[in-house]
Amino acid sequence: MMYRKTAVSLGLTGLLAANLALAVPDFSEDAPKSSVDACVAEVAHNADYADATGVRHDVVTWERRVSGHRMSIRTIVYGDGDAVIREYASNCAINEEDEIKRFRIRQSGE
Repeated sequence: MMYRKTAVSLGLTGLLAANLALAVPDFSEDAPKSSVDACVAEVAHNADYADATGVRHDVVTWERRVSGHRMSIRTIVYGDGDAVIREYASNCAINEEDEIKRFRIRQSGE
């Protein structure tokens, strides 16, 4: 009888621990869409889209040590016939209120 009570107690303790683990919020390294949109808008403000027929942004995000996210943005500006006119490499640091704290852009591949 003693073994059965111990087994039931351990089983219930395990279920409680599993339930608590599932209740902990999941932290994602991906930035919210509003933050990505703010940084991409800053790229658009600083990049030259003259004669462009299309623009592509490749965005990689990760969490900052302080609040918010950092992003690496590769921007490709296409012209006629899918020819690459210009390319940009950008870095953006943004806080949780979507305020850009640091932004750098450079044109590459001329």
